[in-house]
Amino acid sequence: MHASFEAVVPFKHVGSKSRLSSVLNPPERRLLAAAMLKDVLREVLALGPATVLSQPGLDASEIGVDVEIMESEQDLNGALNSLIEHEERRGWPSDILIVMADLALLTQKDVAGILKCEGDVVLCPGRGGGTNMILIRDPRFRTRYQGLSFPKHLRLAEELGLRAEVFESFRAGCDIDLPDDLAEVLLHGKGETRALLESLGFRLSSNGRSGVERNKRDSF
Repeated sequence: MHASFEAVVPFKHVGSKSRLSSVLNPPERRLLAAAMLKDVLREVLALGPATVLSQPGLDASEIGVDVEIMESEQDLNGALNSLIEHEERRGWPSDILIVMADLALLTQKDVAGILKCEGDVVLCPGRGGGTNMILIRDPRFRTRYQGLSFPKHLRLAEELGLRAEVFESFRAGCDIDLPDDLAEVLLHGKGETRALLESLGFRLSSNGRSGVERNKRDSF
């Protein structure tokens, strides 16, 4: 059994995944973002409740999952920290687990793994210095996303006198941001994200290197 927790999955549905613009057009990037969110929610909801934190205007049918949607016009840190402050005023009824929406390879095992870690705050680093999951057990903690957020979060925990633990996982650490990241989904993915990429004509590169190729006839 895991301690009581509420998962929060921030989701950007407007202008999402712009760094994939060289291989996906805007409608395709939106489909990809929604597919990754569905894959993340499937794994998280198997273990506990979750809320999608979104910009205003998200159509629930786009997610296709019965989940609470919380809208905010604030930036990522502003919205998350307002939520943390709200839960603190409520007496901190449950721990908060922040899970990024582009972790297409995430599994229930990864979610259970971070929940089992000790510490006032548990950080799961992403590639390139980001933070892909944060388990917050102390309401004094605040998020510092943007740029190299992982060392920022570690430093903040130290400044607050909190015990920070690090949960490392290949799958949880693999956020899908760049064209080469799509190869990881085709190699290791098992959910809607992989199915979508295959339906769009993506396949592993035939040149013997990690990468993807695409049948252009399948683009929108």
